[in-house]
Amino acid sequence: MITEEQLVFDFGCVIESEYYRDGAQDLIRRLVPQDLLQAKGMELSSARARFSDMLPLISFSDLSKAPCTLSVLLLCKYRLNACHFFYDMIRRWLLPHKRINVELFFASDVRIHHLSEDLLSVAEIVIHLKSVSDVEEVRRNLQAIETEIRLGVISTYHARRILEFKGLSGDGKTAMIQEKIGSLIQSHSKEFDRGIFTQMQQFLVNCSESFKIQRDYHHISRIISNLYSLRKVLQQNIEVGRSKRHVHVKFLKTQLSSQKDRHVLGILAGFNLLGEHEVFEMSHLVGAIQKHFSSIRPVEGSFFMDRAVGSSQLILYLEIEKPLGEDFVLEEIQRLRSQLPDQIKNHIEQLTHPIFMPRNEEEVLRNIMSLSRQLRFVNDIPQVTISFDEQKNANLGFTVILLKILSDGERSASDMLQMAKTSLKVIPDRVRRVGHVRKKYVKEATVFRVFVESSQFLRPDHSVDLYGARQFVFLELSKIFGEIRDFNGGMLCKQNEMLLSLKSSLGKTAEQHNLLLEQFYHSLNPIEMRTSLDVDYLKQMFLLLLQSSKQENSRKKNEDFLYKQDAHKVCVAMLVNSDKKRILMEKLKMLSLPTHQFVFSSLDIEGAFSLGFLLLSEDRGLQQSFLDTFA
Repeated sequence: MITEEQLVFDFGCVIESEYYRDGAQDLIRRLVPQDLLQAKGMELSSARARFSDMLPLISFSDLSKAPCTLSVLLLCKYRLNACHFFYDMIRRWLLPHKRINVELFFASDVRIHHLSEDLLSVAEIVIHLKSVSDVEEVRRNLQAIETEIRLGVISTYHARRILEFKGLSGDGKTAMIQEKIGSLIQSHSKEFDRGIFTQMQQFLVNCSESFKIQRDYHHISRIISNLYSLRKVLQQNIEVGRSKRHVHVKFLKTQLSSQKDRHVLGILAGFNLLGEHEVFEMSHLVGAIQKHFSSIRPVEGSFFMDRAVGSSQLILYLEIEKPLGEDFVLEEIQRLRSQLPDQIKNHIEQLTHPIFMPRNEEEVLRNIMSLSRQLRFVNDIPQVTISFDEQKNANLGFTVILLKILSDGERSASDMLQMAKTSLKVIPDRVRRVGHVRKKYVKEATVFRVFVESSQFLRPDHSVDLYGARQFVFLELSKIFGEIRDFNGGMLCKQNEMLLSLKSSLGKTAEQHNLLLEQFYHSLNPIEMRTSLDVDYLKQMFLLLLQSSKQENSRKKNEDFLYKQDAHKVCVAMLVNSDKKRILMEKLKMLSLPTHQFVFSSLDIEGAFSLGFLLLSEDRGLQQSFLDTFA
């Protein structure tokens, strides 16, 4: 037999305190049967097998009448954070709805050489139970808690699942996230280095406690690892092309712990800002997403923005959900993956300073005289000019000059404005009589200012559609005064009709690239061709520009440009830098092409120029000379 004096316990570290060492040995003797501790010779083989089968060993002291103390002992094979799991289970879940007073917690790593080669962990926790109800509830919970502790101390996986099901404390979840990130570095050392810990710390500090509580550690770990990977890829792309916009998106499906049937889709979007006055926040990302899924809504408290000081990189995270919390299907995610990058580019806002431009009174008088000359007969319709005046706070201001003939019994323009029900904010300026028709009927000039809310006319990139606002003012004035002539907006009206026809012809393509299409149309030169060119020609020209910007083509002459040629025309599109654009325009100038046969468009896209050219000629020789210019 082995006497107690002959038993040897080897501790995981040098223990200077005799009291501490004796305490650990005492716990082992209280847990391990004496016959196993004193086994020797032929008995050792069966004792070792029996000891291995018994682990983990858990023991509870007897529960007496309240108040009383309960001691829980544990002996198990060493596993990282096993004792922490043991402590958390007893402290938080033995009495789930109360904070337990832990009077003592003791833990140590130890080896019992004659029974096992493994490093073991031994621990004791002592708690105080104050009331009879507490004692009874602990009795009811003991068996379930013991089963969960046995599973958790032998398996990291089971420990995670148990704590997730019960609800991790903030510290516990953070520890599991750290462990998960650490395992990524070990298993994917080429993709992840220790810099990911800095990313993890930044994310955990910036996101709210409620965010961490409602999401399991696995999903948060995925966000951090994908955030780190996306940042590296974005940096590599920027180093290759600093003047180009790079956009990357990733999608992470999950469920919120508060409602297991509430499905959400996490979106990580990363891109580079090209100018110091560019802005992109949560509202911009939501707007980009809702371009294709108007019914989705952002999950409250899920938005996160990561941008290092002095860096052009911007990475955002946002979770979205459907109105009823349904799951996102693969087709919807694929649609977002293909279309969201372009929408993000279109929704980047450019901050601009408000415009201060004092009104030119000389121009007002000149316009009054010009309009007066248009009124020569009693039945002439009112003439109006609408000029942009200022942008003040959230409003756009226009100066309106309206001239009309006051026939017998007809109300003045100022009276009609006072009685009108309109969304326009009208501020009167002056009323003048500027002549007569037939020496009897007065020509009345009314000058006033109108204001409209600019938010109604914001484009996806938050620039103001000034023409749209002006058109809105004209339509509202038409409701008040009836038929009127837009004296300084005739060409604008014709251009608007042409643009609407072009959008209708392009269908869904126009919806997907609405901002680019408007920029293309208003960049066409000569300007008069914007209203006289056939819509089908404009459509072909725009589609070829899209292909060129995406480096997709059906016919190539070389790697530099795309073209389409038929008996009546040649259309060319290409993407070039500023130097090549200058050289190319000089070569085209040498061809001396008639202005009614030559149309071109130039768009500045992320530091490069997207050029489109159209030659309207049936002369095959001229067509070939035109194409040779681009070779």
